[in-house]
Amino acid sequence: MEFVLKNWYEKNHNSGDQLIKERGICLEDDCNVKKFYEVFKECETRVKGKPYTAETCEEEIVDLMEALDKCVGHKAFHKFA
Repeated sequence: MEFVLKNWYEKNHNSGDQLIKERGICLEDDCNVKKFYEVFKECETRVKGKPYTAETCEEEIVDLMEALDKCVGHKAFHKFA
């Protein structure tokens, strides 16, 4: 999953979509988002290190996405206010 997230970010970092750019900035610079990203990476490492596990890191990825949305929310939708 980490590869997917990094791959997504690298492909979309120079995107014309402002929301994607802002998420990338949050992923790099926001301490709260970084914290959730680190928790997600730890989970991913743990899951990949086991031959079989029911653990999926679903909670960690949802927490990360919510942190990203919170980080970009005021930037993404300020024109609608």
